Amino acid sequence: MNDHEPMRILHVLTGMNRAGTETMLMNLYRKMNREKIQFDFAVTATQRCDYDDEIESMGGKIIRYPRYRVVNHFAYVRWWKDFFPRHPEYRIIHGHIGSTAAIYLAIAKRNGRFTIAHSHSTGMNVPYKLYSYPTRYVADYFMACTKDAMISRYGKKVAGNPAISSILYNGIDVLQYKYNEAVRRSVRTELGIRPETFVVGTVGRIIDEKNPFFIVDVLYELRQKEPDFRFLWAGTGELKEDVERDIEQKGLRDNVLLLGLRDDIPRVLQAMDAFIFPSKYEGLGVAAVEAQAAGLLTLLSDKIPEETKLTSECQFLPIDSPKPWAESLLKKKSFRRIENAADDVIKAGYDVCNTASWLADFYQNKWR
Repeated sequence: MNDHEPMRILHVLTGMNRAGTETMLMNLYRKMNREKIQFDFAVTATQRCDYDDEIESMGGKIIRYPRYRVVNHFAYVRWWKDFFPRHPEYRIIHGHIGSTAAIYLAIAKRNGRFTIAHSHSTGMNVPYKLYSYPTRYVADYFMACTKDAMISRYGKKVAGNPAISSILYNGIDVLQYKYNEAVRRSVRTELGIRPETFVVGTVGRIIDEKNPFFIVDVLYELRQKEPDFRFLWAGTGELKEDVERDIEQKGLRDNVLLLGLRDDIPRVLQAMDAFIFPSKYEGLGVAAVEAQAAGLLTLLSDKIPEETKLTSECQFLPIDSPKPWAESLLKKKSFRRIENAADDVIKAGYDVCNTASWLADFYQNKWR
C-alpha cells in the first residue's frame, strides 16, 4: 500500500445478504472514510447477494472462496494458502465465520497477517463448537457483540483479557429510526392500514433460530382478544412457505402482511406500535436495537442477552408459552411510543458513528 491507497480490510463471511451480521458490517462500512479504509468481503455465496451492488459502488470487492464441506478440507486449505501470498494488500483479516476460523485465520497468521475472530451469536451446535474451539488459540484479537457471545465462542479467559478482546457494539444509524409521525401515516397508507389499527411487527430471517412458528402462535393468541390488528413481517428465509401454511391454517391471513426483504426498515418500523423478537438465541439482535431506537414497545426472548435492553419499554419473556406475549401486547395496546428513545440508544453506545470511529482507530493501530 502506498500513501495514496486505502488500507484494505478483508472480512470473511458466507454472503452479504440482509441479515444481522451483514447489516452491521454495512452500517460500519458506510461510515468509514473510504479514502483511508476500504472493506472487501470474502464470501462462499456463488450468486449475487443483497449488498453486493452497494459494496462495489463504494469501491469494495467481492472475493469468492470455496464453502467448507469437510470432504474438501485439503482443497479449502489450499485455496487460502494460495490466496494470501497473492494478496499482500490484506494485512488485517477480520473473520466472521466461526466454524472454519481456526483454519483460515491460522493460514493468515502464517502469512504475517493480523487476525481478528468476531463472534455474533451465543448459539452453537456440538459440531460447530468442536470446529470453532481452536480459534481461541489462533486469532490475534477477539471481538463480540456482547459478553455472552464472547464467552460462548472463546471462553472466559479470552473474554476477561482486555489486551486481546473487545465488545464491539452493533451500532446503527440511530437518527434514521427516530420517530416521525408523517412517515408513520405514509407507510400505513401504503400498506392499507387504518390509523387506529394496532400494528405489531418483527424483522428477521424466517429461519428456525428466529422462532417463526412461535410468532404465529403469539398472533393466534392475540387474535382471540383483539381481531383488529396487523402484523408486519419483514424478511424471508427457508421456512417461509411452512410459515405461510401455518398462518393460513390458524386463520391469520388477513392479519399478517409478509413484506419480504425490505431496504426501508426505518420506515417500516414507524408504522408499528410494538415489536416482538422471540429468538431461540441471539448474539445481540440488531433488529431489536433498531426497534428500540424507533421508540417501540419491544418484547424479547429471555434467551437474548440482557445488554439488548436499551429503553424502559423493552422486556424479556420466556418462549415456553405464547400467551404471556399476547397478554403483554394487549396491556400495552394504548402505548405511546418513547419520544426520546433514539437518545437512549445513543447513550447506550449503539450509535454507529461512534463504533465506526473506534473500529477505524483499531485497524489503523494494528496495520503493519
